[in-house]
Amino acid sequence: MVSAAYRVRLMVITCIVLFMAMLDNLVVGVALPSIQQDFGAKMSDMQWFMNAYTLAFAVLLIPFSMLGERFGRKKVFLAGVALFTLGSLASALSDSSIQLTLARALQGIGASAVLPISLTLVNTAFPPEKRAAAIGIWSGISGLGLSIGPLVGGAIIKGAPWETIFWINVPIGVLAILFGLRWLEESRGVSKPFDPLGILLLGAGLFGVVFGLVRGNDEGWGTFPVWGPIAGGALLLLAFLGWERGRKQPFINLANFRSGNYSAYMMAGFWLNAGIFGAIFLLTLFLQQAQGYSALGAGAREMVWTSCTMVCAPLAGLLIGRFGSKNMLLLGIFLQIAAMVGFALVILGQGAVFPFGYIVPMMMAAGAGMGFSFTPLSHGLLSSVSEEAAGEASGMSNAARELGGVFGVAIGGLVFARGGAIATPDDFGHHLVPALFVFTAMLTVALLTVALFAKGKSRRSAAAEARSPVASPEA
Repeated sequence: MVSAAYRVRLMVITCIVLFMAMLDNLVVGVALPSIQQDFGAKMSDMQWFMNAYTLAFAVLLIPFSMLGERFGRKKVFLAGVALFTLGSLASALSDSSIQLTLARALQGIGASAVLPISLTLVNTAFPPEKRAAAIGIWSGISGLGLSIGPLVGGAIIKGAPWETIFWINVPIGVLAILFGLRWLEESRGVSKPFDPLGILLLGAGLFGVVFGLVRGNDEGWGTFPVWGPIAGGALLLLAFLGWERGRKQPFINLANFRSGNYSAYMMAGFWLNAGIFGAIFLLTLFLQQAQGYSALGAGAREMVWTSCTMVCAPLAGLLIGRFGSKNMLLLGIFLQIAAMVGFALVILGQGAVFPFGYIVPMMMAAGAGMGFSFTPLSHGLLSSVSEEAAGEASGMSNAARELGGVFGVAIGGLVFARGGAIATPDDFGHHLVPALFVFTAMLTVALLTVALFAKGKSRRSAAAEARSPVASPEA
């Protein structure tokens, strides 16, 4: 029986490491001008400072989560922390563009082990009646790390060299490893035969798709360097599915998708992240390039958004027992749809320059919606599979959501770039509005997926869901 003290230690270690890894998704963005000046970097180099992390992170989420199930979650989690810390050290010591790109890739590899396994550790350590609340805290920390990256980066860059954003990770990572070795207990899930060909097909397929998506707006969507990797990646993923179907113990259990909830939450996660993280990307640029705020000023104003996420994610964990994962998720997505429409209407009515107070209600709604979405999404998905399959479900879910985020940024950027040059703040607003409506459509797909295909809960059965170790998968 896991003690309460162990759960507290587990939450401290996993949440600190998770926050650090999520923060580095976006914190580098505000440091790019300083890095460019030091290295004499080209625009393509700066894009790879961001994309190297994203590619490694998205591609390896599923393999690392499965390796944790086979070889031990503690081992693989701490190995991920070690790789992330080494990547941070290498980034801080880099003196050329290629060195920083490779170091960022190493950070992404480490983060791809940290994210899914940290969720699995939290899910399996807590009793059923406390599991939703624990996942709520985990979700809040994850969303907070992603959302305040620009603020933290802006604050550091304002008074210190750009290398500082990487140096601060090193002592945190070392302490996390030391405390993890002492405090964390080893656990495993379903042990499956090692499948190097399956891992290769899956990794290469995901790499091709993500590689094409992140280059689409820069290279042109009709060019071979974009559609070639996407098409090749899709073919490799089809080959992976064919390979898996012929194995007695497949690397990924495709039978899980027979569960209506599993499939619905997986697909909803993709479209939810596509809509909301595409919007965050462009709205951050809007605050700086159209409204004239500095990176630090824009990040500070985005705290209106992120503070609501931090409050509502744990609150959602407490409310799931009463209303069920489906209803909480529907509420969260609806609030984000309302926020996107509200942003668009304000820009249409006021132009691109207006007092910040005009969009405070929309930022609060979007932040609350994220908080009310992330927790039930994770809890609902994990409740649809057996506890032994939690690691696989966590890796699959996080990979789908990361792919959704990459897709949303790519498609949103494509829509935003249409319609001519941007010479004034109002031009920026005119380009942003169509993208906001595209993000609204993506979120609407997520809403309809949950509403039509996820199994609903009465208040009584919602409480039972929170108490039971596993919700039985629906046929």
